Amino acid sequence: ETGLSVQEMLAMAREVTGHAIPHRDGPRRAGDPPRLVASAGLAREYLQWSPRHSDLRTLVSSAWKVYQQSKELHN
Repeated sequence: ETGLSVQEMLAMAREVTGHAIPHRDGPRRAGDPPRLVASAGLAREYLQWSPRHSDLRTLVSSAWKVYQQSKELHN
């Protein structure tokens, strides 16, 4: 499966929110795997479930919208 780098995810979050995303780059820690990829494949296979959204822009936009709405409710 294909995946996205942390840098690609940060770039999308900046693009969608219009805000800088604080982060620190650092060396890989001992024991960190060289690559991690999230997948809904097992859920699809065993639970017959698939996500409604899978593209990064939609996921980040949806999360940002929910966050903005929750902020409005609590202010």
